[in-house]
Amino acid sequence: MSEARPDPGRVTAVYRVQPGSATPEDRARMIAVEQTVEVPEALIPPHIEKEIVGRVESVTPDPEVPGASRVTISYGAELAANLFDLLAVAIGNAPMYGGVRLVGLEPPRALLESLPGPNHGVEGVRRMCGVLGRPLLATALKPQGSTVSELASMGEAFARGGGDLVKDDNNITDDFEGFRDRVTACAEAVERGNQTTGRRCLYVPHAGARADELERYVEFVAEIGLPGVLICPMITGLDTMRALAERYPLIFMAHPSLTGVYTHAPQNGVAHGVLFGTLFRLAGADISVFPDARGRFQFAKAQCEAITERLREPLGALRPAWPAPTGGIGPADVARVCGIYGPDTVLLIGGALLGHPDGIEAGTREILDRIRSVHPEVSIEPSEPPRLSLPEPRRLAFRRDWNWEGRDSSPYKDAGDLTFRGVRRVELVGKFGERTRCDLRYFEVEPGGHTSFEKHLHTHVVIGARGEGVLLLADRRMPLRHLDVACVGPLEAHQLRNESDEPFGFFCVVDHDRDRPLRAE
Repeated sequence: MSEARPDPGRVTAVYRVQPGSATPEDRARMIAVEQTVEVPEALIPPHIEKEIVGRVESVTPDPEVPGASRVTISYGAELAANLFDLLAVAIGNAPMYGGVRLVGLEPPRALLESLPGPNHGVEGVRRMCGVLGRPLLATALKPQGSTVSELASMGEAFARGGGDLVKDDNNITDDFEGFRDRVTACAEAVERGNQTTGRRCLYVPHAGARADELERYVEFVAEIGLPGVLICPMITGLDTMRALAERYPLIFMAHPSLTGVYTHAPQNGVAHGVLFGTLFRLAGADISVFPDARGRFQFAKAQCEAITERLREPLGALRPAWPAPTGGIGPADVARVCGIYGPDTVLLIGGALLGHPDGIEAGTREILDRIRSVHPEVSIEPSEPPRLSLPEPRRLAFRRDWNWEGRDSSPYKDAGDLTFRGVRRVELVGKFGERTRCDLRYFEVEPGGHTSFEKHLHTHVVIGARGEGVLLLADRRMPLRHLDVACVGPLEAHQLRNESDEPFGFFCVVDHDRDRPLRAE
């Protein structure tokens, strides 16, 4: 069976399969079934066989590993409508067989057309730095345990030396208040260095937080006008980074933390080029950080070359991304690294620069001189970092009839099986482009009216505003008067009633992203 050419309308996955008890052809069939339907052969109806099961395109000897086979399987594009699905169908359960490694991946045309990939890529990052022609020089603020002022001083010294990009170390994390204070101080310090040189060094803080907090960190970086963030995509999740990169017009620098469990075993997992190159790029990485071949993590030269090739090769309309070799690179390695990776490379030099005997500023100048001796520099006027588009601040003027300027009343809800009577709603904040995590609404209930008796997963807060009402919470009745505050928890059955002769109005604060209410029994 000769090796097949990829069908651009389908997912094409290439696996290296080690010899075992089953023939390579049988292993190929096992993978094709496992990755799609996961049932015994006897349970696969003909129409599912034809429409769903992976198609074994070829089984050939592996050109790199004697005794191994290279298996090419294609899957229908409908099984990879997004990045999440692509990861499930191309990787999924296959490596759990043992001796199965994904070594090649061609996403379907439809998916490539739907994914924006890197926001800026090689050209965009160059223009923000104002540097053409040579590799960019980057460093990291570390070690963990340093004070904010110490980290800020490192960033300022690097910027004063003419450095191009400074990131936080990947293990520097804080709660949000600590993150805000540290990032603000480091950003101001780097800007002081920029004012001295007239150049633009980009500061990229590490957005490392638990899932329910992560976007808050990225949003803050965008709001204060910083150019980008460092993300650990295998910790946060590849599709999480993809979603953030689509939402925020930042540089996304992808760190390799946790990737070793996928790539290190040479007979299993995912090949370096596929993970650091293709998948990181699909997820929106403008810069992909990985260990240099002579660094302390012992990546092979061929693996580094494969990563670099995948970051730069044509991939639909996605922009090429930067390789960023790191891990033990020092001034003496600059010529070698520049020669191997070429001018469109970020040289990430940490300890050797931070511990330079003449200091960070002088060390930065020395390394830049070495880089320029290999790849001459062309300076241009730096472009402005992208700004997060925010609605203009506005005041919603209150009117005496309990309405607000610029906001109209709307129906309470589409009734469905939820009954209510005499309720109007005014959406105040959250539906008009504000970057909030909650919505503020005003509800007003006519005398004798009531909201629906319902429950839902999200919590909401009710604040009495006008008149007096009654909050029914399960089997309890509670009066709700002007400026009284009540909190309704998840799945608590509740209703608001107006048993008075005057209108009853209340504010309601609720999650922006929330589930639909259910009728309470």
